[in-house]
Amino acid sequence: MISHPPSSAAQGLARSDHDAYVSTLPPVPRPAGSYIPVSRAGNIAFTAGHTHAVRGELAVRGAVGSPEGPSLETARECARLAVKNCLASLAHHLGGLSAVERVVQMTGYVAATPDFAAHPRVLDGASEALVDAFGAHGRPARAAVGVASLPDGAVVEISLVVTVADLEVEPKAP
Repeated sequence: MISHPPSSAAQGLARSDHDAYVSTLPPVPRPAGSYIPVSRAGNIAFTAGHTHAVRGELAVRGAVGSPEGPSLETARECARLAVKNCLASLAHHLGGLSAVERVVQMTGYVAATPDFAAHPRVLDGASEALVDAFGAHGRPARAAVGVASLPDGAVVEISLVVTVADLEVEPKAP
């Protein structure tokens, strides 16, 4: 059965509010290697993996579950910031977020110790940020994966797949 999100106030920000929301996002991250931050195929846009770095700097590093690593709540905040970096890249590429129709898929990687098992709770921080931005259309299918390490010691890395309205939008260079 196909489920359709309700069309009510639970839709998140009104399309006209997306421009104001974009102004609250972190600066657009620069690629850390030889790749593009957003790729589009028809009405589907894919983000590269984004960490919680701001201006290339990570305020928090380490594996969740280790004594010197971040707490669960800090890891949730890292996930929230990582997904906002994804949204900043999408907004830059698409000329705003009003063309985003739905967040289809989110894949999240959490640097964690082998005994840590709350990866979904970490990624709930990112899921909540997407629902704040897009309402029910921001609730994606999701994979939460625990890994031994992430680039530069990041706690979380997230990528998104979104559907985009069929607008005449000229993609912007990274």
